[in-house]
Amino acid sequence: MAIVSFRTSEAITAGDAVYVSETGLAVKASALELSQASVAGVAIDTGAPGSLIRVNTDAVYTSSSTFIPGEVQYLSVTTSGAYEPYEVVSSGIALTSYAGFYLTPIGRALTTSKIDIEIGRPTFVENPTSVFLLEDTNVPFIDAILQEDGSTIKLESAA
Repeated sequence: MAIVSFRTSEAITAGDAVYVSETGLAVKASALELSQASVAGVAIDTGAPGSLIRVNTDAVYTSSSTFIPGEVQYLSVTTSGAYEPYEVVSSGIALTSYAGFYLTPIGRALTTSKIDIEIGRPTFVENPTSVFLLEDTNVPFIDAILQEDGSTIKLESAA
């Protein structure tokens, strides 16, 4: 069992996935930036900013959340500190305008209330949703449009 203690930079709730900031403080993890998606573990304690909390980095954690046994939980795209099954995470990114996110495994559910914390490395995943260019868009980064039938429409200029 690996338990470490950190001071918090913001309010942390027991069960939140946290990363360690450049200043050495625990912060709720976010899947939108690599540094914030590099999860240190799951908070065991609830704490106000500046308080000392314990963080589970590699052991079984009993949660108030309900899990499906055997399902791997990943850092949430939409809620800092939360973790969810892959289906929820992948559908959540499609509802945003983010270019992508870091898929970070938190652990595997052992029972409906226990998760084996097994933090994995963040992997960047691009957002599969469409890009919209408006008339005033001045970024020529698209050279072709892929159609559903597999053919492409070549563009001379996206500006």
